[in-house]
Amino acid sequence: SLYLIDDEGAANLTGFAERGGTLAVGFHSGMVDANCHVRLGGYPGAFRETLGVRTDELFPLLPDERVRLSDGGTGTLWSERLRLEGAQAVTSYEDGPLAGVPAITRNAHGSGTAWYLATHPDPATLAALLDRIRTEAGVERVREAPEGVEVARRRGPDADYLFLINHTDRDAHIPVSPEATELLSGKPTTGSVTVPAGEVAVVREPR
Repeated sequence: SLYLIDDEGAANLTGFAERGGTLAVGFHSGMVDANCHVRLGGYPGAFRETLGVRTDELFPLLPDERVRLSDGGTGTLWSERLRLEGAQAVTSYEDGPLAGVPAITRNAHGSGTAWYLATHPDPATLAALLDRIRTEAGVERVREAPEGVEVARRRGPDADYLFLINHTDRDAHIPVSPEATELLSGKPTTGSVTVPAGEVAVVREPR
């Protein structure tokens, strides 16, 4: 949720979608400018036209309050009365004062796509949605890894560098090149590296 954003930052993001990128925007975004002045014309402010939606009423949820979603999930923390202005509804609210109102939308913008999440989906629903967005955008996984293990890759002139962060309470085994080296320990690998619970590994994979 990018509540405060200046005009340049908003143009950078919306232009990215217009040029063929995929933009996913969370609720309560683009509401105010760099001076914390509310953007006029309806919410979500700076992103309204790119997302193809307009919100005219906000419905924050109580800490223990949940709304059912049409995809079988639930939303917490936030909801809003959304009107489609070019976007397509992907998921709607199933109950409460906003039953039937879109909760998650998808909009074609330029040669790209802009998604809007007008609520906070439960973790499994959010993970499935982000996986769908990633797949439709043609983005491949850096490396197959257990849930809760973060993998980032940086490319050098003659090797790739994998940064593996294990956020779980159990050891994780990640496949790597047989010629790879784990740089923090200096040890070569044999086709996989074990990242202990709560720990980090950095792997150099020669190309």
